Amino acid sequence: MKMTAPAEYRTNATPLNLPEIAPSQIHSIMLGRVLSIGNSSQIAMLIAAALIGFGVIGIGNEKLMWILIAVQAVLQRVVAAVNRMLQRKLDAHQPDRFPFALFVFLKGLTGAVWGLMMLPVVAHLGSGPGPLLICVTLIVTITISAMLTTAVWSISVAAITGFFLTLFPQTVYFYDVLGPVPLVVALVLSPTLIWITREQSKQVRSALVNELQNERLALHLEDALQQSDYLAKHDSLTGLLNRRAFQSKLQTLRHEQPEAAISLILIDLDHFKKINDNFGHETGDAVLVSTADIIDSVTRPDDLSARCDEATARWGGEEFIIALVGCPLEAAASVSERLRVRIAGQADPQWPEGLSVTGSFGVSLWDHQEDLAVGIAQADKAMYRAKISGRNQVELAPR
Repeated sequence: MKMTAPAEYRTNATPLNLPEIAPSQIHSIMLGRVLSIGNSSQIAMLIAAALIGFGVIGIGNEKLMWILIAVQAVLQRVVAAVNRMLQRKLDAHQPDRFPFALFVFLKGLTGAVWGLMMLPVVAHLGSGPGPLLICVTLIVTITISAMLTTAVWSISVAAITGFFLTLFPQTVYFYDVLGPVPLVVALVLSPTLIWITREQSKQVRSALVNELQNERLALHLEDALQQSDYLAKHDSLTGLLNRRAFQSKLQTLRHEQPEAAISLILIDLDHFKKINDNFGHETGDAVLVSTADIIDSVTRPDDLSARCDEATARWGGEEFIIALVGCPLEAAASVSERLRVRIAGQADPQWPEGLSVTGSFGVSLWDHQEDLAVGIAQADKAMYRAKISGRNQVELAPR
């Protein structure tokens, strides 16, 4: 596991610029919502057919009406089958062009059959409650059918257009019987319904776009909060904990294991200023990252009670600190020696020729009766002795 900070947490902040939502995505979601109410619309159609069947009793054209009701029932079954096929294609993210076109055509056909249901009773309007009930039922039915599908406007338009393509000729043919009122209603109601469904479709689409944008913003906000939390606790270059987060972690570990042996290892890279001066700060940063990775690879879970990146920190500049919980001083010295060898032997083909890296180590045992600062100070003194004794070595704090 690399200890370097995730790349997305190390980039410079840029203004939030969300890409536009693809029209195909909007279409798929809106179509899915229309298809999801298929069962509800089927129930409404059945109720309408029952009312129409009741209204035609005693008029004399019951046979024609029941034929049209039977045709409508068959069409509704076919529409339900295409509905299910479209849903499967949407769920599988497959192209839905042909089944969608078929679905729109069938919706127009059902509208046309609803309009034809006026034919058995149109000449009897005004002669009793039955024809009026059928007329009102048909207008309400086509309005409900159109409003249920406004999310995909073309479906609503198909149903309305089919209805009035069969209704309008009847108002013209029976003009002498009906007078101008039904003709005017047919001429006005059709564009009015189309306009209403269009406006409703715009609102549904706008609400969906806002919903999708809010979802994207929520995801970006969650990422930003995660990044903020990460950067608040970690060194942005190496990915190790920073000083404050390390101290907080150690206090938590001590609280959880009040009498456990916690060894502290303080590491200072030797002559690091010369590395920056002679080879540049970019090379210096690469050395710090490489050293952090070595620390991760050497300090294994059998040495730590917690994951390495939760118990290791960049203490400042070229200094690193490690906490080994449940680890006596001798075992911590062994870990330090492995680290010393690995750090001294690290190399990278991209590094300049002549670059060498070593580290001086100070190891102490943090007594549970003392403050953390005391244990760190003892490790710091031991590390200083390693420095003045020739560097690239491990020194233990006296017990």
